[in-house]
Amino acid sequence: MPYDLFRAEIDDQFPRLERLFEQAKQDFWNDSTAIDWSQALTLGPAERRAMAKILSLIYYGERAALEVSAQLVPLVDDEQAKFVLACQVIEEAKHVSAFRRLLKKLDDIHPVNPWVRRVLSDLVETRHASYKLVGMQLIVENIANQLFHIIHDHVEDPLIRKVLEYVGRDEKKHTGLAVLYLPKILKSVGFVESHMLWAKQIYWTFCVSQAIWDHRREAASLGIDIQQGLQKGIAAQDHLVEQMGIRRGIFKSKTLEGVVLKMYDRERKKKRGPWTPHPSRTSSSS
Repeated sequence: MPYDLFRAEIDDQFPRLERLFEQAKQDFWNDSTAIDWSQALTLGPAERRAMAKILSLIYYGERAALEVSAQLVPLVDDEQAKFVLACQVIEEAKHVSAFRRLLKKLDDIHPVNPWVRRVLSDLVETRHASYKLVGMQLIVENIANQLFHIIHDHVEDPLIRKVLEYVGRDEKKHTGLAVLYLPKILKSVGFVESHMLWAKQIYWTFCVSQAIWDHRREAASLGIDIQQGLQKGIAAQDHLVEQMGIRRGIFKSKTLEGVVLKMYDRERKKKRGPWTPHPSRTSSSS
């Protein structure tokens, strides 16, 4: 049913979204006070610059997520979903603020990667709620969440870890919205739109994969295994789709996933390949 601004009550169709809304209110944090920004960074100059380049990818993603979540509020018909998305808007604003402060402290905000520009521009400019929800909540947010985990596990700087812990807690709720609300959206997707959505997912995934590939050397200098992160991202997305209980409009190709992962296998076989994690860092973080 289309959203009726003047209905006195709303249908309680999504009680789990109500719980997600409550959780978002309970989890609220202020990036200015929750994080001790006076902490000194423990990374050296070269590591700071490498980390700044990687986190700049996430920074632009957070800015796009701010735009997309705000755009989705009037595009969805259910008020319970609007509540959760409204919470996401303020959460994304905090993430942008936190990463901006962290990047300035590390080194600087680096120019946007051209592949990142392509996928984020497409998500902001599309008018379809289904495209925005699949692209942002299921693909971009999921990849960001996996990056947070792998950076947190390999980089021992307390300030970076604290920022990632706070932001990562919010990102779990954002992918939770995909699990709880995307099934309703996808049920209404027709034949043509579902195939267009497949094409979009191929394009977005290719762009994201290329952007990550472009930063493999920075990741290697920090001891981060990009291939492992991609494998976890694929597994996490499969789990989210399984929880959704619907595959209409969702593209899945093990062949294409294998092609992407084999790029890193070829690098691994090269002597002292550029992406291979630095041994001293991997041993210190184990």
